Amino acid sequence: MKDYNFIDFTDKYNSVMQFDKNKNVFVHRWYPFVEGYSKEFIENILDELPFVPKCALEPFCGSGTTPVELQNHNIKCYSFEVSPFMHLLSTVKLCRKYNIETFEYYVKTIAKKLSHTSRNIRKFEPLPFGNTIVKNANSKKWNFHDSAIDGILDVRHAIGTVVDNKDYSNLFTIALASIILQSSNLFRNGKCLSYKKGWENRILSRKDIHNLFLDKLNSIFAEDIRIISKSNSIVHNSDICYLGDVRKNIQTIPNKEVDLIITSPPYLNSRDYTDIYMLELKVLQLINSYEELRALRKSTLRSHVQIPYENIIPIDNERLKGCLMRMYNNKCKTWNSDIINMICAYFEDMQFLFSEFSKKMRKGGVIYFNVANSAYYGVEIPVDYIIADIAESYGFNVREIRKARDLKTSPQQSDKIGKLRESVIVIDYL
Repeated sequence: MKDYNFIDFTDKYNSVMQFDKNKNVFVHRWYPFVEGYSKEFIENILDELPFVPKCALEPFCGSGTTPVELQNHNIKCYSFEVSPFMHLLSTVKLCRKYNIETFEYYVKTIAKKLSHTSRNIRKFEPLPFGNTIVKNANSKKWNFHDSAIDGILDVRHAIGTVVDNKDYSNLFTIALASIILQSSNLFRNGKCLSYKKGWENRILSRKDIHNLFLDKLNSIFAEDIRIISKSNSIVHNSDICYLGDVRKNIQTIPNKEVDLIITSPPYLNSRDYTDIYMLELKVLQLINSYEELRALRKSTLRSHVQIPYENIIPIDNERLKGCLMRMYNNKCKTWNSDIINMICAYFEDMQFLFSEFSKKMRKGGVIYFNVANSAYYGVEIPVDYIIADIAESYGFNVREIRKARDLKTSPQQSDKIGKLRESVIVIDYL
């Protein structure tokens, strides 16, 4: 097995790999996507490149940090995102058609509409699907108090009836999305949504929700729209930000066009982002049934166990097979074949991606691939090294593996494995 050049980059990367640095940054602050990296990560890459990229690719767009920042540097970037919510967020952040006069007109019109809301808004706006959205006869817990969800429906109705321009309708929809979790009884807790402490007694009125929404529009959104009004973008990456599974759609990119790939695919940690952003998907009517939910899950990278996979033969990789063998030897009552299939499927997906990258990249191109190692059954899986092996099998040269920071293991593995490495693999296409 090849021993790659391994460099400790924690001093440089530890902070820039966190979205927190984006929370007060132009357009990124519209919605906090905590799983993403900061714009500084992109800037660091551009600073160290010996060439000016002409065309980039982001196969896992997320909240759009990569295409947005590359657009700000006038660099074309194809991007793909399977989640309709994240795709909407990315295209809204990428759009440069807004002007402050139109924005302020719509804000005033929406505010007027919200001052005359219907007593029974649910006659006009359906509740999101699901049994736990609001309190019912069988409920022990529910996502929203009635007044809060009615306030949200008021806002959704106002946007739908007042705003007759798609770009602005999408913009205001993201502003609504930015207050959904705050208005709910839930918070994001790692891999899932959990109930806030004292949620039963924390009741927001419909007017409270209206004010949260309007305050967001009149502060950070208005400030950034004023900047956009004065900008003159040359590159429009919103036009090439595609909704859908990159594994099915990457063929749309012309061969030998890409000279830079920057991405952070879902980590091999069983985290289902569909669950984490379920409220937004439901409330914004981006999914409207359990059938649509299952279809969305099936289209995501195979990094979670919410969709059962068939028995999958592991790819031909010594490191992976060694990990699987050690896991088998350590198996216990908690042994779950779905986890093994997920691990095998994940690297099968990685193999497919690098086979496509080799077709799309120009000679001299560079890939920055952000991943994190995983642990199951007391065995650490060196995701970075396995992906490095995969890349080299398709003609790439792994320049180095950069340690970015240490991440906590799951509670089930913490007594056996203290920390897990997050890395950035730097890969050249020579």
